[in-house]
Amino acid sequence: REETFLPFFHAQNATLNPPRTADPRYLDQVDTLEKMRRAIASRSPNVQLRIRYRPTHYVVERGDRGFFISRKTGIPYFLIEEVNRDYDMDFLYPGDVLNLPSRDVAVPLDPVRNKRIIVDLTYQRLTAYENGRPVFNWNVSSGIEGNPTSPGVYQILTHDEIAHGSSFNLCGSQGCGQWKMNWFMGVYEVRPGLMNGFHGAVELPNGALLNNGIVGVPATYGCIMSVDDNARSLYDWAEVGTLVEVISDEYTPRSELALQARAATLADIFA
Repeated sequence: REETFLPFFHAQNATLNPPRTADPRYLDQVDTLEKMRRAIASRSPNVQLRIRYRPTHYVVERGDRGFFISRKTGIPYFLIEEVNRDYDMDFLYPGDVLNLPSRDVAVPLDPVRNKRIIVDLTYQRLTAYENGRPVFNWNVSSGIEGNPTSPGVYQILTHDEIAHGSSFNLCGSQGCGQWKMNWFMGVYEVRPGLMNGFHGAVELPNGALLNNGIVGVPATYGCIMSVDDNARSLYDWAEVGTLVEVISDEYTPRSELALQARAATLADIFA
């Protein structure tokens, strides 16, 4: 009965935020009660509840611009821009207080519980974990300087065996050419309707492969490219909802698995 459960629910919510917590966490009452009802109806002994995050604020520091704030906070730039329409994101002053949307905007689905993909932009490395153990580990290519991959915590949102994309770099007198990407999985929106994600080899309009199919250095227009065989393995393994943690020098590891992945990469480099 709800009236019996609610005191326990509120008590649990109260334990989620130790003093000086930067990102207030909470259990959503409607979502929690619905999942409890489903578990009881199916006689399941377990129920997976999702901890959510409230919107927060960011105090601008010297040298900050919207793009850099996005990379430090792990929230896509256009979402920060949407909730700060009174600010010019290229002209900010120390002490300005910006709104930050909930980090849940980048993770709209209930996460897959036992899987996580770590992408290390600094070292161009991907490690995938299942039940806390690494199952994949290989080199990747992320976005080039003008079209960098955004760090943050996201999740697999879509699957397409073949996807197409384009860039102003491919535009000429005959129009704009398109490239073809194998084993595409959408991860986050750069802007509404334009998604970056994982993929394999990229066939350019002239039939050549992007970066000659070689990975290990930034080469894409924002996505994370693996060689085709690896991309297909990841595509088959990572269902929709799988968490993706993209770390960098600006956005350091947020999970124990990301810390493990970074440590293993450094151990390989300095072995």
